[in-house]
Amino acid sequence: MKTIIFLFFLAVSLVANQIVHSQESDKITGSFDYLGQTPPGDSLELFAPGIISDPGTREGALAISPKGDEIFFNRGLWPYSKIMHMVKKNGQWSRPDTAGFSKSCWATEPAFSADGKYLVYSSSNGKSDIKNYNLWRVRKEGTGWSEPESLFDIGSDSIWEFHPTVSYDGSLYFCYWNAKNSTGDIYASQCAANVYSEPVDIGTTINTDSSDVDPYIAPNETYIIFASTRPGGYGGFDHFISFRNNDGTWTNPKNLGSGINTSQDDYDIDVSPDGKFLFIYMNDDIYWRRSGNIITGLKD
Repeated sequence: MKTIIFLFFLAVSLVANQIVHSQESDKITGSFDYLGQTPPGDSLELFAPGIISDPGTREGALAISPKGDEIFFNRGLWPYSKIMHMVKKNGQWSRPDTAGFSKSCWATEPAFSADGKYLVYSSSNGKSDIKNYNLWRVRKEGTGWSEPESLFDIGSDSIWEFHPTVSYDGSLYFCYWNAKNSTGDIYASQCAANVYSEPVDIGTTINTDSSDVDPYIAPNETYIIFASTRPGGYGGFDHFISFRNNDGTWTNPKNLGSGINTSQDDYDIDVSPDGKFLFIYMNDDIYWRRSGNIITGLKD
């Protein structure tokens, strides 16, 4: 019943999203200089070597502010992971340093809200089992960030939440991980008056008997990219994409192809705020490539 209600809401909100999409697009008010890196082509290249991608450590989950003046990413092998922070002042980027809200706890996978006012992330803050990660957020306050607030802690200690991603209207999608069964599904929650609704399963087109994890939602919710062990992959987890129909349902997911996926596990993927680049996390580093027609070319 919850899934039916959620799909009805999505069908209604899709119409509104289409109407205001051109207005929403200008929420990306800044331009990101990509740390002076030469933009890649259609092949994967290491992102910001020696600045962010650092030999001997593990980096992932790059989050770029809509204004292009802040970066968060995670460093370390989960569950011993910290969120790192960089800020641009007077045309110069600071070196990566542990984010204030991550100094006293383990945390990973940051994601900006579309307006840049919030950062959502996953953390085991306050948990005796440091693997028990749940969703938290901090609010922008002047040039800094607020104290963390817990968003979700669903079910028992064997249910963990990872990889949040936020749409223009504040809808929050994330990975619901069942630690007992080592399987994942994708859930979503609507945000109204700064309060999140009870998260619900987004439906059986996306969530199958296979493990489906680590979503990236397009800001206008027209498509979703996620990792899955479903048939049709190249081995382990692969990246798939699904597009939203006019009635709020999702199309049958398609594999993103051999230019993105490998014979190994391929997990989370993110898209730059300007939509020009894909960020892919592999070999303990961050890689990027031009998005080109990878997304549009798979739409029917």
